[in-house]
Amino acid sequence: MPEDWKLELQSRGLEASEPMCASIGIDVRPAEVWKRIAAPGNLKRCHPFCASTAVEKWPGVGSRDSITYYSGIRYQRDFVAWLDGVGYDMEVGSPTKKTCRVTWRIESRAPERSEFRITVFPYVEPGWSAREESRYLERFFGEAFEHYLQCVVKGLKYHVTTGKDVREDQFGANPVFSAPG
Repeated sequence: MPEDWKLELQSRGLEASEPMCASIGIDVRPAEVWKRIAAPGNLKRCHPFCASTAVEKWPGVGSRDSITYYSGIRYQRDFVAWLDGVGYDMEVGSPTKKTCRVTWRIESRAPERSEFRITVFPYVEPGWSAREESRYLERFFGEAFEHYLQCVVKGLKYHVTTGKDVREDQFGANPVFSAPG
């Protein structure tokens, strides 16, 4: 991934923290995975914490959609890179304050096997102390977020291999993104 985006991020007074990643093998051709993630409104079909999604513009760079989670949290996704057949990059957060950069990538592992990977680069402010940064990352990108990423990649695999939509909390409830219980 080109590092130009990190320079642009610095101009906004932010830095990218260490990335978090979740990946999964899927026994289908990469083109089939791409077909699913490139479809407008795909989140509702493959995301176990997505209550609703609204597409403003699709496809390509400049695409924008939003996701409302079962917990009521709502984020906007602004697509900043679009690589046909491979994946895309987006900034995610509120419309006025993005909290991370997220990449979705598909790689071929064999003629009928793909690997799907989500990588998240949390945004932090350079002036934070190590303790402040650590507390922020644990609160917003800690264990609950790691669980969230694993559930999303599992949801995509389920949707791609079965053709069925995932159910709410299909791979377990999440303390941040599931409906309050």
